[in-house]
Amino acid sequence: MQYQRHDLVWLSEEAWAGILRTSTAPELLRQWQQEEWPAVVTRRQPDAAEDEVCIGFPLPPVAGNKLRFAARVKAEHIALHQSALSLHTVVAVVPPAWQAGLQSMHQHALMAGIKLRVYGSVAMQFLTGQDYLNATSDIDILFRPYQQAQLRAGLALLHEQQTLPIDGEIVFPGEAAVAWKEWIQAAHAGQDFNQQRVMVKDMHGVSLRTRQSLLDLLPEGELPC
Repeated sequence: MQYQRHDLVWLSEEAWAGILRTSTAPELLRQWQQEEWPAVVTRRQPDAAEDEVCIGFPLPPVAGNKLRFAARVKAEHIALHQSALSLHTVVAVVPPAWQAGLQSMHQHALMAGIKLRVYGSVAMQFLTGQDYLNATSDIDILFRPYQQAQLRAGLALLHEQQTLPIDGEIVFPGEAAVAWKEWIQAAHAGQDFNQQRVMVKDMHGVSLRTRQSLLDLLPEGELPC
């Protein structure tokens, strides 16, 4: 089974037993197990075995500090696996001032054949009911365009929401993820926009690639009528 960054995984008793034996495991993880909250798939560590999945537990912030506990589990000890949450799933748990804008984004994305997903603080607040969101929180959104027309439409939707603290990633084929704000930034003087290099994250690390090399992964296509 293919695991990607930001996927959600629920662990078996075997996986939990190994994690909780770790001397550095925070006490909160026992509640995590009891409540059956998921972990989040992270980038693979270089020394991870083929049958291991690297995961993280984004713990509720303490005094404004984001806490995360990292672990590895055998793939066979993962009980359930799903993609990051759909945007429309979490609208009800965000502050009221965000809800109309996010619902509008969701509807317009559907018309363009785009599925917007969320990760980060918004997703964890929905999943756990714990306090993750505050006045400085971002709404981390990701989308996977399958053609260049979808890429343009998705970026327009994200950019239009000036009143919302939208952040997040575009995920190109091959799970090459780029921060959407970096993608749309103005070209440097004297440098062709498409030849600008952007930071790309995938399951194995971070690299620099040109915009053109990523655009070449997408056919032109047309949006649904």
